[in-house]
Formats: sequence, C-alpha cells, structure tokens
Amino acid sequence: MMEGEVRENLVQYLSRISSYPLLSPEEERRLAVLYYEHGDEEAGKRLITSNLRFVVKVALEYRGYGIKLLDLIQEGNLGLIVALKHFDPYKGYRFISYAIWWIRAYIQNYIMKSWSLVKVGTTQAQKKLFYKMGKIKDISFDEEAREEKLHNLASELEID
Repeated sequence: MMEGEVRENLVQYLSRISSYPLLSPEEERRLAVLYYEHGDEEAGKRLITSNLRFVVKVALEYRGYGIKLLDLIQEGNLGLIVALKHFDPYKGYRFISYAIWWIRAYIQNYIMKSWSLVKVGTTQAQKKLFYKMGKIKDISFDEEAREEKLHNLASELEID
C-alpha cells in the first residue's frame, strides 16, 4: 500500500470513529451491566465504538517503534474487545480505566512480536526488554558494522 493510501485510510478511519457519540458515565455503566448480565451485543458494540478514539490516543504513544499506526490501532482495538469480554461493571471502576490495560498489552505484545531480533519467554522479561528497546530504538544499522552493532545491542539489552 502506498504511503498516500495509508494516510487516506487513516483519515477515513478517524473521520468515521469521530461520528460515534461519547457516553456519559451513567450510560456507560448501564450498557456495561446490560452486556455483562445479558450478553447484549448492541450494548457491547456501543461500548466499543464510543471508546475507539481512546485506542487511537494510546496507539499514538507507541508510534516511534517503526510500526504503522494503523497496525497499532488495530491491535489496540483487539485489546478493547477483549477488555469488554472480561469487564465486570460491579467492581466500581469505569470501563476505559480497565480497558487501557488490555489496549496497552495488545499493542506492546504486537510490537514485541514485530521486532524479530529477540524472542523472550517471560512476561516480566518482555516488559524489561520492551522499555530498554524504547530507549535505544533510534540506532541505525549499516551493512559494514552490522555484526558489531548487533553484538553491542545484545549486550546493552542484556540478552544472549
């Protein structure tokens, strides 16, 4: 896909999601209870669509990792959907306060899977590596010094 097409798709998406109304806290709670107790798909759809702008906001925080913004948004949207399935409205907090953890987890997991330099097994190690990678993400690799830079990068990230 050409860069102009990607930008056009992003503009269309942003325009479309801005047409979905935001929910008041009372309406959000009512819809969350309907979805939680009765599996009301329409209530779930309204909860999802009213929070899509927030997913974009979170995805923008991760745009410096060399991954297309639309891909980050898509992963964040998956996290939003999973959050809805696990959300318990009787715990006393708002849906988006709960969903942000799922949104960020899905985006971070996607970034980790997209960076094929390393594979790490544990969640704690992944988080540690993720934040270290964020600090050094601007390193460029030219062909001549590639092996040495990769070795130095692995040392800096404390991986074998």
